[in-house]
Amino acid sequence: MFPSARTGIAPYGVRYSETVQDQFSPKKHGYFGAIQSAEGLPITELSSAFELNGQTIRHPLIVPTLTAEEISLLQSGKEPTQSIYDKAQAWAIDRLKQGQDPFATTQDVRFPLPETSPMYRDPFVDSTR
Repeated sequence: MFPSARTGIAPYGVRYSETVQDQFSPKKHGYFGAIQSAEGLPITELSSAFELNGQTIRHPLIVPTLTAEEISLLQSGKEPTQSIYDKAQAWAIDRLKQGQDPFATTQDVRFPLPETSPMYRDPFVDSTR
């Protein structure tokens, strides 16, 4: 069962952190909303990081440029492929060049998952409206 959107200070957990000195920040809804993992838990971002010009860039692995198969792989809990890392890093760099946060913000439109994704269900969307 998914937690309520109002549960706790970080209902989706905290973002990837290289060291304990790094500032922890709560995960948010992500570009696709909450998608279900193989264990039945919500996944919104799957945080990662890479180095660019001496800086650590934190970014989500679940980005709009992934295919349905790549999202399914991440849902299964398996190790991301190099293609997933490459697409996520390219997405993050592009967003940073535009002066935007690599992570989805409340101003970002939610993207539909690519067709054929077998497990998409966003429990936080009120479909009765």
